[in-house]
Amino acid sequence: MIRLVPLGVAELPDFAALHAGFGGCYCAVWTRFGPDWAERCAKGTNLAATEADVRAGRKPGFLVYEGDALVGWTGAGPRAELPSMATRLGSRLGRPDAWAIGCLAFPAEARGRGLADATVEAVVAEARAAGAAFIEAFPTRPWDEPRSYRGSERLYARHGFTVVASDPDGGSEILLMRRYCG
Repeated sequence: MIRLVPLGVAELPDFAALHAGFGGCYCAVWTRFGPDWAERCAKGTNLAATEADVRAGRKPGFLVYEGDALVGWTGAGPRAELPSMATRLGSRLGRPDAWAIGCLAFPAEARGRGLADATVEAVVAEARAAGAAFIEAFPTRPWDEPRSYRGSERLYARHGFTVVASDPDGGSEILLMRRYCG
């Protein structure tokens, strides 16, 4: 049904076009988060940062295709490719040797078709093929629309992830959910 394509230099134009409507993140939240985050989102400079990372060899995630149609993005892969996870709520509690799913992003016209479920399973398959023992995800409890890009606790639970830790975040918490890949 879907296929994942690692973000490389050749995929940057598709990546930029897809992310234009997603608030300026360009998946830099997991690679270059810092005190200037809101300003960088507003100015659109995160795209240049992600492009520089990709040109330097970092693979911060996968474009999601359904046939030949680009339908989404997942910021996912080995934690070493997503260095901001070491300090962000929830993800900072994870295993450094795990793979991680930081985000799932689908434009409005692609939602409601089961693409998030298919993408989670495809990332698990990629992690398994790469020899990862575990894969982690970081949804919020209760579910929170502004952070819906993280996926939901219910989504990950359907795919065998269990809550192993959490970080309080005001009136909610950021969960660390983990699944064994072996």
